[in-house]
Amino acid sequence: MYYRIKISNMPGIKGIVTYLTEEENFAQAAYKVIQEIGTNADIEEIKWMKNFKPAINEKHDDANKLYMVKIAEDMTIDGKTKTIKYELPVFANDSNELHKIVNDYIAQGLENMRLTTISETKWLYV
Repeated sequence: MYYRIKISNMPGIKGIVTYLTEEENFAQAAYKVIQEIGTNADIEEIKWMKNFKPAINEKHDDANKLYMVKIAEDMTIDGKTKTIKYELPVFANDSNELHKIVNDYIAQGLENMRLTTISETKWLYV
């Protein structure tokens, strides 16, 4: 499960820093971030990102940015078409690499899906 954790009052950093981590529960997620940043900061929020599906890829470079993408699938049930969207984390260095990664992902048997949204985050992944 993914958790978004907002941290404030970090020594030498103004504002709020947002982390994303994958853990079993919120306590483990908070502990993982505390191990990363120490105890001299305040945890403002821990949020379970229940709509996030597993990441398309693993972080493969220190320069990777964390993107959130939505892919959509149209399903027809009882004559009614419904669009189902899946929100997935993706690691890429830039938008060109991101598009290649997402297109390769969709080409693995998900041709009935389409990319609908790309959001570049400033979140840190731990």
